[in-house]
Amino acid sequence: MDKMSIQSILIENTVDELKEAFLRCDSTILSQVREIRIRQGLPLIIRNEIGEFFLDAKGDKHKNITTAFRPTAAHIATMLSKLSSHSLYAYESEIKNGFITIAGGHRVGIAGRVTVEGGHIKTIKHISGLTIRVAREVIGAANAVLPVICGNYVRNTIVVSPPGYGKTTLLRDVVRQLSYAGHSIAVVDERSEIGGCYMGVVQNDLGPRTDVLDAAPKAAGMMMALRSLSPQVIAVDEIGSAEDVIAIENMASCGVAVICTVHGKSIADLRRRPTLTPLFKNNVFERYIFLTDKPKIGSICGIYDENGVKICNVN
Repeated sequence: MDKMSIQSILIENTVDELKEAFLRCDSTILSQVREIRIRQGLPLIIRNEIGEFFLDAKGDKHKNITTAFRPTAAHIATMLSKLSSHSLYAYESEIKNGFITIAGGHRVGIAGRVTVEGGHIKTIKHISGLTIRVAREVIGAANAVLPVICGNYVRNTIVVSPPGYGKTTLLRDVVRQLSYAGHSIAVVDERSEIGGCYMGVVQNDLGPRTDVLDAAPKAAGMMMALRSLSPQVIAVDEIGSAEDVIAIENMASCGVAVICTVHGKSIADLRRRPTLTPLFKNNVFERYIFLTDKPKIGSICGIYDENGVKICNVN
């Protein structure tokens, strides 16, 4: 699908020296970037699969921190205002969760003073930092795992890795391929990262048989999808709460396959998390796919069955 490049988004939503840095930056550098960190008074950082670099005012990348451009409070305030179409209040529900989602499905994490009311986070004020996580479609990312997920039926599958290792990218392509293969999919996209929805429009290719519940809380969204969309498969990103686990068990008991992701490093790591215990006790998942960043982000370091037996090594 045709989408505005991340460089164009950065140029259109920044001003002055910060805009100049992105404008002058080699487009090949930004085409490969995975994360951009813009912090008040601190070095402008870009990260890609190779590593971390500092960007100077001329748009050149360096390993030397002393040459880095340092954004001001005005740069950050203006950028956030532009990214939210000058209507931050319209993003209140996202901001209280620490991010907003912009065109292209890119997620902008927000750092600042957290305001709490009644024991719950109300909003974030005095914003001092933005972390842009660049959403990328990698067509074919799921080629190596589809044969172990699909047989006579779609197996309940969970993708596991630390943050930033490509879980969502893999999940997105699993959904796309299953949808094109004829399966009816419901994506519960709480953070608008799987479908990359912007103003309600899905911007990533999730296939012709996929419905998206954008910004829906995972547990409630799964139940809504089950009742109203008649899916064969439900996909969700970053499970973890007790409510998520109950909803997944309900999906499995109704004959709906679940494909999801979770933060972690190993099966032992997951077993130590009390909220996930029922999933192991009842062998809900038949496939555990573990990702690593070696030799590159998104590499598969192991695939296990419901008994914790490794059935596949590296892609």
